[in-house]
Amino acid sequence: MSRFPRVPAEFASIRATEDGMNLTQPRQIAGASARRYRGALVGRTITACPTWAAVAIAIGVAVFGATVSPATQAAEQDSAGADATLRCIKTSGIQFCTRDGSAGLCDVYLPAPQASDLAPEQTGPATEDDANTNAATPSPNGRVDRRWPVVLVVHGGGWAAGDKWTMNGHCQALAKSGVAAVSINYRLAPEFQFPAQVDDLREALVWITRHAQEYSLDLDRVGLFGYSAGGHLVSLLGTLADEPWETVQNTTTWPQADSRWDEIPTIRAVCAGGPPTNFQNLPPGNSALAYFLGGTRQEVPEVYSAASPLHHASNGDPPFQLVHGEADGIVPVEGSQAFHQGLTEVGVNASLKVLPKNGHLLAFINPQMTEAMVRFFVQQLDVDKQDAQTPAADN
Repeated sequence: MSRFPRVPAEFASIRATEDGMNLTQPRQIAGASARRYRGALVGRTITACPTWAAVAIAIGVAVFGATVSPATQAAEQDSAGADATLRCIKTSGIQFCTRDGSAGLCDVYLPAPQASDLAPEQTGPATEDDANTNAATPSPNGRVDRRWPVVLVVHGGGWAAGDKWTMNGHCQALAKSGVAAVSINYRLAPEFQFPAQVDDLREALVWITRHAQEYSLDLDRVGLFGYSAGGHLVSLLGTLADEPWETVQNTTTWPQADSRWDEIPTIRAVCAGGPPTNFQNLPPGNSALAYFLGGTRQEVPEVYSAASPLHHASNGDPPFQLVHGEADGIVPVEGSQAFHQGLTEVGVNASLKVLPKNGHLLAFINPQMTEAMVRFFVQQLDVDKQDAQTPAADN
């Protein structure tokens, strides 16, 4: 049996329109996902979607994951203050919950000073480090006697494709700025429909709580970041944080009495790039998102409302930073503009940065996206106010 989700029948024509390209199933899914996404979010039917979108994501992420612009490096040093020499320690493939395949796995990115800046007893065994092989590693009882703010990072892919590795560049930028990052894989549609993806984010937050001591994470400074479908998921989780059970129960399979609810930390800040945030304005009979939401808006209107972050905007929501490409043809920028307006109207501290002439893919790999995201979390999670020698708790 294939480890990839089955391509829905209505996508079969994609294979016949690729001009002889021998595409792997993941690329077929990614292309199909983009077509669904775009067709649904602009409210019309699209009959063809070239897979250049999936290829461009892969190429762009590969380049971005290996290089960081000088402007981004300057932003990191500006933001980190006393921590300008921080490097990134990455540990890959950690299981945060039990799922089939790669779902339920996460990569942890931790800030670390140069090994030369540490006493010998503060360095531990070598671990994977994408940024600098000479960086220090965690000691058994915490990293350099301090607690790091942490951001849960969520990839995009139309809820049907994608992987945590695509967020590597963003996570490295966070770690070098003094913010730990946990990048996750979650269950994908159509095999798993809403709210499976949202519950996986909750599971990851529970994992962060349970492993905060091990990784020296500060549970009072937790943020969320995602792009595209990931931007939708973090926006939904952010706006649901202060909602009553009557609302939350429509977005979870967990029972109200589940003890895991008490282990979810308070979300202090949310950054979403290119996020779809309102499904309530789709044509009632449009089936473009049925693979994710389980039917048309006419068939399951309550699901379309429950899955719409804009529907849950309220005064108790955490600060939001939205970043969107002006020329986004997959998730139109008007959605983020409406979401920003909805948040500010109810008193939420929300900002919107529009990237001129950027489409959905270019915005994702644009260094300005990363710079805006890093600066937002540095400010909201008080990174530059952290005393360089704050002791870690001995629990």
